[in-house]
Amino acid sequence: MPMIRDERWINPNTYLIDAAHEGISRIHAMYLLKSSDGGTCLVDAGTKSSASVIYEKLKALDAWPPDKIILTHSHWDHTQGLVYLRKKAAETGDSLKVLASEKAMPYLKDQSFNICFGTDQMPYLNIDDVGGVKDGDVITLGDDFSVTILATPGHMVDHISIYDEKNSTILVGDAIGMKWTPELLISNPNSTFWNEKDYRESIATIKSLNVETIGLTHFGCLVGDDATTFLDESVSIYEKWMDVFERNKDRLDDLPFIVGNLWKEVYPDVPEKLRVRADPGLTEAAEMATRAFISRTT
Repeated sequence: MPMIRDERWINPNTYLIDAAHEGISRIHAMYLLKSSDGGTCLVDAGTKSSASVIYEKLKALDAWPPDKIILTHSHWDHTQGLVYLRKKAAETGDSLKVLASEKAMPYLKDQSFNICFGTDQMPYLNIDDVGGVKDGDVITLGDDFSVTILATPGHMVDHISIYDEKNSTILVGDAIGMKWTPELLISNPNSTFWNEKDYRESIATIKSLNVETIGLTHFGCLVGDDATTFLDESVSIYEKWMDVFERNKDRLDDLPFIVGNLWKEVYPDVPEKLRVRADPGLTEAAEMATRAFISRTT
């Protein structure tokens, strides 16, 4: 089944929202969870530039303010929209109940660590008043609907995923990769806190579940066989990246050379037109990934 890349209900309880970071569609997905009796939960809070988009779409879906917001991890593109959303809630005397991994608390309270990403979204605003959750916690959203929190570190030490057993769906944030297009998968070793062992264990955790749909933040939903094969594909792509780095350890500071080799050896079938559009993003990911590789091997 083709990857779901448009806004829609992906199952009776989950709606994919295109958060359109910096006005660009299909690069940043949010997910609204909704029970049949009206309980609502937003997964992640987006960026400063996408927060107003998320707010308007939640209103259109009759889901503002959401009963809960669950942050998959503390990276800026999943947290910084929360400040705006809290401000809009306060305008009508409402407040937002926000949950994140217990391990996320120090990173949320001091968001300056996100400077490693080098975006134009600085200054990064600190996030307080967040409730802690842990692996195995069940979050009840309505009389007929609940989800389970799963620890899925690797990309970030505080990463969690949201498992909806009822609909065989898991929302994984950035835990197992990004699929920018059907042809272009990045396994996400682009984090200062990247941990290969944790990443592989998170893949194994997801494989052990009854999962028919995987919701990615960047971008969209994999369904059926595509969801199953994505897990192995993510590991395969990661290993190919690490092989390129290993064979070129003496040139890791030559980013154009490294990126050129990634295109040639890992993504040889990606059309040239797409390469041109995706090259800045791949370059940014590769820069972060080489740092992770160096820290892993030193």
